[in-house]
Amino acid sequence: MEQTYQSAWIIPFLPLPAPMLIGMGLILFPTATKDLRRMWAFTSILLLSIVMIFSTNLSIS
Repeated sequence: MEQTYQSAWIIPFLPLPAPMLIGMGLILFPTATKDLRRMWAFTSILLLSIVMIFSTNLSIS
């Protein structure tokens, strides 16, 4: 159980960079970011999926 708590802190920090990058990209480069919308969506969904799998794995063990 201690091992679960040692690695559980990373769960909120994995999906955090994707929306931050999307927001910064929209503020700094609005026209370029609109063209890269699919890449931003893929990154966000990928990180959320990793967190979901990691969280499920922690809750099972």
